[in-house]
Amino acid sequence: MPADRARPQIPLSSVCLSEREIGYVNRALETGWISGSGSYVGEFERLLASRLQVADVVAVCSGTSALELALRALDVGPGHEVILPALTFQATASVVLAVGATPVFADISPASWTIDPDSAAGLITSRTRALLAVDLFGHPCDYDRLRRLGLPIIEDAAEAYGAEYKGRPVGSLGLISAVSFHANKVVSTGEGGCVATDDSALAERVRLLNNHGINALGSCWQVVPGYNRRMTNLTAAIGLGQVERSSELMAARRRVASAYDAALRGLPVTRRPVETWAKESVWLYTAWSQERDRILRSCHEAGIDARPIWPVLPDVPAFASPPCSRLPCPAARSISRGGFWLPTWSGMPEGILDQVVAAVRAGVQAGFLADTTTARTRRGASRWS
Repeated sequence: MPADRARPQIPLSSVCLSEREIGYVNRALETGWISGSGSYVGEFERLLASRLQVADVVAVCSGTSALELALRALDVGPGHEVILPALTFQATASVVLAVGATPVFADISPASWTIDPDSAAGLITSRTRALLAVDLFGHPCDYDRLRRLGLPIIEDAAEAYGAEYKGRPVGSLGLISAVSFHANKVVSTGEGGCVATDDSALAERVRLLNNHGINALGSCWQVVPGYNRRMTNLTAAIGLGQVERSSELMAARRRVASAYDAALRGLPVTRRPVETWAKESVWLYTAWSQERDRILRSCHEAGIDARPIWPVLPDVPAFASPPCSRLPCPAARSISRGGFWLPTWSGMPEGILDQVVAAVRAGVQAGFLADTTTARTRRGASRWS
């Protein structure tokens, strides 16, 4: 493997598995039921519905698939527009394009880093079909204000399992919601996701679309064009164990975040804000600094996989053409320029956290020295001018 492709010594995230998940997977293997029709899929869905406080959950193969099925269940398609935040993972906008609709980007609120309801309000047209609200970096959106816009809300809770909005769990706040269980999430199945809703008709529609458009198990009578985005029994077996352990996993990530908070105090590094009405879920430790690039360079030199957060979507080639870039989105651009993630996972050893903090400090110090040298050079130049 080339040196520049070498695996970092300290990854951005790591899955925390236990004997419980391993035992469930082994039982699934022993029974031979490894496809999407195994019993663990139903158990996983029922437990998730209870934890998310919704009537129905449909387990699928990824969070991206969950979003696409949610859009299709609402009949979003060509000629429609969907409003979403300018700062989010590309999949949120890609699924809008996948169903033939147009993503329209709103700015985000500096107070929560989630979609700004006032910005979204200015983008509503006769073609607007839905609002895609992203619980960005584990923080819920301001759903009371978003509901006043009068649009169907699709909740993208991909990064936010365990977060709450005014005491309500994320995943239950949209007309229909999507959650991801990717390997870097608080609750992980490696790849995987789910659609959650209290609307029984929408749930039935999602199940139909997720089963090739066939309305009965074992039948070949296809009533609509459909897909196969089902979750496997093996994946659900892992997920069941993870959800049963979710309180432990969430608490462990919060301890990591608190340790970072204490260790980085006094440095020019600001952790993402949290509104008083929100309970965040620590997906990855997310922060902002004017020294972001120097901090990341220092981390990479130390073999630490710290990363910048995403660029604003109107700047990404796939979404750069109008009408996607109607507003300048200054808050999203500012946060994107200085935002970054530090390694975070449940059970992360204290020694690893100390190495990350040391690299952050070294990056900040490099910036201080560079600024001091520049100032001295300028003073010297002015003396001889």
